[in-house]
Amino acid sequence: MAKQSIDLKALLESKLGSVEPLQGSISAIENAGKQIPNNLFYEANSGEFVPETIASDYGSIRPLSLEEAKEFESKINACIDQLFQEGVHYGTVTGVKKKFLFKAGAEVIANLLGLVVRTEIIDKVEDYANGYFSYTCKTWLIDGSGIVRAEGLGACNSRENKYAKSNPYNVVNILIKLSKKRSFTDAILGVASLSNKFSQDEDLVEPVTEGRNPDELKQPTKPPRPATKKQLEYLQKLMQQHGNTPETMNKYVKQTYGVDDYTKITGVQASELIEKYKATE
Repeated sequence: MAKQSIDLKALLESKLGSVEPLQGSISAIENAGKQIPNNLFYEANSGEFVPETIASDYGSIRPLSLEEAKEFESKINACIDQLFQEGVHYGTVTGVKKKFLFKAGAEVIANLLGLVVRTEIIDKVEDYANGYFSYTCKTWLIDGSGIVRAEGLGACNSRENKYAKSNPYNVVNILIKLSKKRSFTDAILGVASLSNKFSQDEDLVEPVTEGRNPDELKQPTKPPRPATKKQLEYLQKLMQQHGNTPETMNKYVKQTYGVDDYTKITGVQASELIEKYKATE
């Protein structure tokens, strides 16, 4: 008796052709898909992080009512008043009205708003032959539903005044971290509407004298404020973490600021030292 071959694939298709998933299953699958934050996806071919912009998903963002806007501002102000410490989360300088935001302060705001922080290097120049390095970073702040709430840009290069006299090959990591931090604080200032309260610390310049009365310029300037107790305590904590002794710090501030005792530095100098420590973390 001749053997009869059976096309199993065709047989199964003929039996299952009329079978359709239950409507409940279809709804469950669609709802699960809606919960996936598309902005956290990576580009399939290149593997690069390519979030959508706010505009592409604007339909899911509704404007705040006046009461909600007031509540949001009150929440941000309460956070600043109760959690922020000068020299740790923000800094000030004599003659400049606006405070400047540190990375630590930006991190507090990001946590308060429940934002995912994603930063990428979007442009770089690494000229090892001539010792020039430049990095540009972009930061996306993404909420729990996957919507990009703000974007920030930041750049840093080895020819900036503070690094121009340094060995450029020794500061590459610092340049990357500073460009990352600058883009992060730029995004936070926008998402939390903080531009009226803070500037970025790198944007800080000497008080503008152009247009002032010549007689005003002759007035003696106020001496810079000394470092606060909290600043010095935080600086000492960082020194211990990095294995730096008071003697080592005294030598550094003597060479950098012309001060024999690091406990006698100004508030601005203390902020600079704290930021340098944090940039190496």
